[in-house]
Amino acid sequence: MPDVAKKVVIACISAHPKTPILLRAAASKARDTGADLVGLYVETDHHQSLHQESSDRVLQFLSMVEDWNGTTHTFQHTNVLGGILEYIENQFEAGNAVAHVVLGKPNREGLIEELRPSLSERVVKALLKLDTPVQVIPLSGQEYAPSWFDRLQLGEVKLKAIGLAVLAVLCALASVEIVYTGLTEFAIPFQFYHVDAFFLLATVIVAFRLGLMPGLVSSILSFLAINYFYVVPIHSLIVEQPADGVGLSVLLASAVIISLLGGYNNASRAALIRKEKRSQALYAVHSVVSDAKDRSSAMRILHQELSNLLDMDVAFFLPGTMNAKTVEAAFPADLELALADQESLQLCWQQVRSTGRGTNLFSDSEWRFVPMTTMNDEVAVLGVQIPEIVKLDPSFGRLLAALADQLANILERFELNRQMSESKMREEREKLRAMLLSSVSHDLKTPLASIIGSLSVYKRMLKSGRLKEDTSAELTDTALDEAQRLDSFISNILDMTRIESGDIEFSLDWVDPSDPVRSVLKRLRQRLKDHEIHFTEPREPVEVHMDEMITEQVLQNVIDNAAKYTPKGTQIDVSCGITKDGFALSIRDHGEGIPEENHKSIFDKYERLRKTDSQVAGTGLGLAISKAVMEKQGGSITVQNHPEGGAVFTLTFEDYRELEYAD
Repeated sequence: MPDVAKKVVIACISAHPKTPILLRAAASKARDTGADLVGLYVETDHHQSLHQESSDRVLQFLSMVEDWNGTTHTFQHTNVLGGILEYIENQFEAGNAVAHVVLGKPNREGLIEELRPSLSERVVKALLKLDTPVQVIPLSGQEYAPSWFDRLQLGEVKLKAIGLAVLAVLCALASVEIVYTGLTEFAIPFQFYHVDAFFLLATVIVAFRLGLMPGLVSSILSFLAINYFYVVPIHSLIVEQPADGVGLSVLLASAVIISLLGGYNNASRAALIRKEKRSQALYAVHSVVSDAKDRSSAMRILHQELSNLLDMDVAFFLPGTMNAKTVEAAFPADLELALADQESLQLCWQQVRSTGRGTNLFSDSEWRFVPMTTMNDEVAVLGVQIPEIVKLDPSFGRLLAALADQLANILERFELNRQMSESKMREEREKLRAMLLSSVSHDLKTPLASIIGSLSVYKRMLKSGRLKEDTSAELTDTALDEAQRLDSFISNILDMTRIESGDIEFSLDWVDPSDPVRSVLKRLRQRLKDHEIHFTEPREPVEVHMDEMITEQVLQNVIDNAAKYTPKGTQIDVSCGITKDGFALSIRDHGEGIPEENHKSIFDKYERLRKTDSQVAGTGLGLAISKAVMEKQGGSITVQNHPEGGAVFTLTFEDYRELEYAD
């Protein structure tokens, strides 16, 4: 045997109303021996025929074990004895020691019950072979004995099913008449006892498709139809011949047995479908929220999917914004609960335990509330409104607990993503603020110092009378050039702020692309005085859909960069024309070009390519603004190196139109 992992005390749970007695005994034994309390319920095929009250009691007993810090297990098996023994063997295989097994022994009534060994006696005899201590607790009273109303499931019968049962018998009757008429025309004798097969077939179909009660209805109607229409005397329910009476009795007994088997099969099939549908919910939880962008959209999707999968109303409750000790309806937000349901909900949140139907607390409520918890904290509460016609079982409780755990992890993930996103945004803002302050303190200070210096020298020389005309022109040109550069820096910062906040508005119109180019070249005439500008206009008349003023700002940023980062005396080429991607405006310089790895990052905010950039005044916002503006206009801006040297920036506009030449 492997090393013992832990000791357990197993309490065997049943639907007997006195089961809490053995649960308390098992809990006391667990405390005395220092073992873990385990509540075991063996779910057999008989569980499907349990009355709702018995099913609810089983759920309450399982919840009671959990309230005492124990664990619960629902073990499926063909019989209770085999389930208990197999579970204990599994404990041994897992390395656990079974310190004690506690089970109940209810009162026995009837001769048959007295003659055969009880379940507790058989369990004790089997566990003695495993050397496992057993404690049998006498349980007074009897388990809930369902009435015929319960056994026949009359509370679940629908009028539509009864109508279909009647219709099936009528179809069988019509089939018999058609066959009888056809055989009579060919002088073939037809024995009336052959009609049994037609009506038995109708009973089989009804019982296996619609359940026990519709099957019994079809059985009785078939018996009456055969007796009335085909047994002498015809059109009478009196039976004269003993042989006919025996035949009808056998028919009725056969039909009833078929109805019982069909009803059991139908109930088992419905239970399997219900379990399969619940299992699908576990697998569907994560997949359905793949398209969710935030917590609210995730709850909306989960609410819709879980409502469809469980075929019940589902609600999510989150901590209040002003008081985290209470929870409020989050989805649907307009949900209103009864006073008792509200108390059950708040108790679920405060004590972190399941409440409502099928539990020890507020069991009369139609709502079941399950806390959604993670390893870190309580996240929310899952609420399920359970219709009265739904029969609860232990597997449903396990399903809700598993769903609550998965949903809690999903919501926590969205919350962590939100916190990470906010943290990242704060870090980004701090980074941008630091870079902006650095840019303001250095790059913006440089042109300002040049302006102050030029004007100071101008004033002193003017005051001393030593100011010459060429010196005056040089100083004023320097001050003007640096003032324009400073204005450009501040404009870029303001433009980027407006773009990111969404305040900037575009006024798109059809524009001759040569106009903004000429306007920018004219405006930058002083700044481009040390470079040779070559502008190639489009070969054909064309108009481009753009915001002319904002596009001029883009051209100014790109051409100004070409002048700043290339040696004096080099040429700057500006050309435009139609390409396969649209209408393109290209600006090429004859400098060193841009490293391949920087072709994308160059459009990031505050991006500077080389350390020597610090010697060139600028905020690193010009190209970022250009990219944002072009994308807002439905265009793009790209960069590549020219084969003969230098960098080429291309502004592409998808929306353009060619014009016809005037006569």
